[in-house]
Amino acid sequence: MSNKLHKLSVGIAAFAAVLAVGVGLSTTKADAAAKKVADISQYQGNINWKKASKDLKYAIIRVQHGSKGDAGYMVDSKRNVNANGAHKYGVPFGQYMFAEFTSVKDAQNEAKDFYKRSNKNTKFFVLDEEKRMPSAKNKEQTYVNAWLKTMRKLTDKPLIMYAGEYYANYHKLNFSKFDGAWIAKYSSYKPKVSGTSIDLWQNTSRGRVSGISGNVDLNKVLNKSTVDKWFTGSMSHKSKPSYYKSLDGAKGITVKKPIFEYKSTLFTKNKRTSQTRIKAGKKLAVKAVVKNNKGSYRYQLTNGHYITSQKNYVTPYK
Repeated sequence: MSNKLHKLSVGIAAFAAVLAVGVGLSTTKADAAAKKVADISQYQGNINWKKASKDLKYAIIRVQHGSKGDAGYMVDSKRNVNANGAHKYGVPFGQYMFAEFTSVKDAQNEAKDFYKRSNKNTKFFVLDEEKRMPSAKNKEQTYVNAWLKTMRKLTDKPLIMYAGEYYANYHKLNFSKFDGAWIAKYSSYKPKVSGTSIDLWQNTSRGRVSGISGNVDLNKVLNKSTVDKWFTGSMSHKSKPSYYKSLDGAKGITVKKPIFEYKSTLFTKNKRTSQTRIKAGKKLAVKAVVKNNKGSYRYQLTNGHYITSQKNYVTPYK
């Protein structure tokens, strides 16, 4: 994705371009013959998506590069045009951001900006992690973790991490908490990353796609079932709820995210005490924690009604 990475193994990449046809995946697509998987940005210029859709099975579209203050900061000027073009002509797509993390806060902000700028039709999000910033003081994984945690709060869509083979191994990147691994290696030999099962392999920066002038990054699918789920929207990462299971001396709770109050421990719409949500910041007095027959825990309020005891929605006070 970066120019620096693209310069590696140029001789091999020229040969690999001949082989750069992604494995065909089963999706709802107007042109069943389309087999290529490409990642694209504003550097591909004005794409004729009608023609490109005849070649592309899937696309991964850049949204941004770094954040304000970074030397390479850039919001991709074609992010919306490409996303809308892919959607119009039936090419399922994900979106990626090139990271230039300098701190935990920076990683969090880059994630938030990325999400805000993303297209509603994207199937998944990618962290393009291939550049260590000179001012970064913590391990690179610290920033990766901060980005991932922030994105998990923003979306249930799959989160993928991309990196070059050497970079991933050198920084000992941990892909295990992501929903997939996408690795770059411009070679006829498959990439290897310690402790990681690689799903998508970016094997050339010199591919060609109908409707696109010049070279294009092309990829080979190594794990069909996983990559298929990224692009079809059949993979959704929903963390198992974490509950407060006892009062532990708490007298009340503070609402962190808007919630409803219910007359029953089984939260159904007709059991709401009001159709108006309780706003974040509201304090409520509680007298017990109860478990319903579905295995979910609820705070019982002093008025006898119930609210969730999920830790990401409420916090207790004593």
